[in-house]
Amino acid sequence: MARKLSTRKRPKREDKQLKEKKKIESEVFDRYSMLILGGFLNKKVIRSVDYPIASGKEAIVFRATAGEKFKGEGEHIAIKIYKIETSNFSRMQSYIRGDPRFLSVGGVKRGIIFAWCRKEFRNLQICKDAEVPAPIPYFFKDNVLLMQFLGEEGIPDSLLVDVGSDNPEKDCNTLLGYVRKLYGKGFVHADISEFNILMHGDVPYLIDIGQGVLLDHPKAEEFMRRDVENILRYFRKYGIEKNAEEVIRWVKSA
Repeated sequence: MARKLSTRKRPKREDKQLKEKKKIESEVFDRYSMLILGGFLNKKVIRSVDYPIASGKEAIVFRATAGEKFKGEGEHIAIKIYKIETSNFSRMQSYIRGDPRFLSVGGVKRGIIFAWCRKEFRNLQICKDAEVPAPIPYFFKDNVLLMQFLGEEGIPDSLLVDVGSDNPEKDCNTLLGYVRKLYGKGFVHADISEFNILMHGDVPYLIDIGQGVLLDHPKAEEFMRRDVENILRYFRKYGIEKNAEEVIRWVKSA
């Protein structure tokens, strides 16, 4: 007896890329963020939001194509959108509290997210003034930050953790030099690691600088020590050995 074939349609399996796209849309493209992006599109600052290039707990970074009214460098822009609904604002508060630039920020979630975006913009300006390689900040609005796109021919640069170091001794010294330069400007990145360094050619660039603090912050010294130890820990696998206490004294002598 012939087997009767079922006519019921099986649900289509969504591929990983589609699932990721839906996740990003639900986390980032809330109505408020869409209105801000729409404003940038209408003003011809950007022509399109192309695709996500990095995703974290607090934000997602997109490559965007620059519009005809954009006054900056390059054909592409990086757009960082902070997640209003799903960000870990308790963690953010620990870096905002004690920062004299943000004493008026209360405990309202949206206000903390907006302050964090403003904080990263200002911290990137400090890096620029200190001549420490980091994305150039262009401007921001509420939870959306526009900054320099780091990449070649539209392809984003890779993280140090993914590509490794071709010249470990040089890169280690360079990154420790960044810590010292920033400390000399009264600033600490507070989260330097192989996950927050982009390799732009053979030059390491610091990214994700929203948590950075001024030396007035009560935990600034602790954060600076952690940055130094993270750098030394990473390059130890390449056989680079340095005394952490000596490096910290050198940083403080800036």
